[in-house]
Amino acid sequence: MTEHTNPSPRDPSLGPLLRSFLLEIAIYAPLVVLYFLLILRFANHRLTDLFLSNPRLYAFVATAAIVGQGVLLEWLTSLLVRRFGLRK
Repeated sequence: MTEHTNPSPRDPSLGPLLRSFLLEIAIYAPLVVLYFLLILRFANHRLTDLFLSNPRLYAFVATAAIVGQGVLLEWLTSLLVRRFGLRK
């Protein structure tokens, strides 16, 4: 039987993974806050009205928005990382 050991915090293979994680958090955080503030300012009333008038359509729109946000955020983060050569 082979013994598996957990990587220690000093394991050199953990460094690039941690760096990548922190880099993506540093990129995601401002984008998410900016997006939240924009939606809160420009779409709040329309989404509230849609929720009150047609909950099924609101559920579809909200789900599509969540998926779209995830795809857009991942694309934008990948673009920024590649553009600035941050992941080596």
